[in-house]
Amino acid sequence: MAAAAIEFQGVSKVYKRWFSEERVEALSNVSFEVAPGEVCAFLGPNGAGKTTSIGILMGFHFANAGSIRVLGYAPGDVRAKEHIGFLPENFAFYKYLTGPKLLRMHRALAGRTAAGDEALIAELLAKVKLAGYENLKIGRYSRGMVQRLGIAQALLCDPQLVIMDEPTSGLDPAGRREVLQLLVSLKAEGKTVFLSSHILPEVEQICDRVVIIDHGKLIRTGRLSDMLGSGTAVEIVVDSLSQEMESAMMQRGGVVQRTPQGIKVTTDLSRKRELAEALWSGGCDVVSLNPVRSTLEEVFLETVDGKDAK
Repeated sequence: MAAAAIEFQGVSKVYKRWFSEERVEALSNVSFEVAPGEVCAFLGPNGAGKTTSIGILMGFHFANAGSIRVLGYAPGDVRAKEHIGFLPENFAFYKYLTGPKLLRMHRALAGRTAAGDEALIAELLAKVKLAGYENLKIGRYSRGMVQRLGIAQALLCDPQLVIMDEPTSGLDPAGRREVLQLLVSLKAEGKTVFLSSHILPEVEQICDRVVIIDHGKLIRTGRLSDMLGSGTAVEIVVDSLSQEMESAMMQRGGVVQRTPQGIKVTTDLSRKRELAEALWSGGCDVVSLNPVRSTLEEVFLETVDGKDAK
């Protein structure tokens, strides 16, 4: 089995306030893994510890306890960093530079200057829909254009691992769709993507794995398919349903929907057999019984709200 692209084992981080004994526990015993080639959504409410975790992952902060490996190396190790593309949530580029000049500078800082750089930069600008703006200074870019330039910067050295903190921030719906398409293409190329986002319906379209933290603690992690497949409702499709039977279904907690595709009765999983037998006894032809798939947003809210209720 290939080594994990990202590995957190029992990671804790405590901040101490200057001139005070007060301690703020940002992370507490957080453990998770991301396999090579996976797209992992890193989720949590504001203040959950996501930015701290990404800072530790990048080698910007040090953990007080635990073990972290990135592409097989310790965070901050140059051998790992040369294969990582990073887009922070808040960044600022030199406003007096143009997009191509900024990307050339970042290539030089990475020690990757080569004869084909101009073609590579032109390709990246086209990929993030900035072709045609080569002579425009960054200071005149819109917020969305700056965000797309940041994504181009993250892809500049053909990284194995791409870490993005809120990559669709500041983008309109069309821009967000383009970023999602770009992430899908990165996945198809076999790259590992670790991203933080609050736009869960979009994340659901592309991610393989989900890590949810809150108040510095890991509260759930796993494959997205496993999380969404664990719904507690079932949909019973029938060919016909009398008004009398519809009333009976509603009295038993069922929700009836009449659609062009058929009549659907949705009920809790624990009452599936009871309602299905009642429908059969009432002369209804049951076409299918399908588990109702949860959405990532529903799973996230149930997980966070359920943790708070304990």
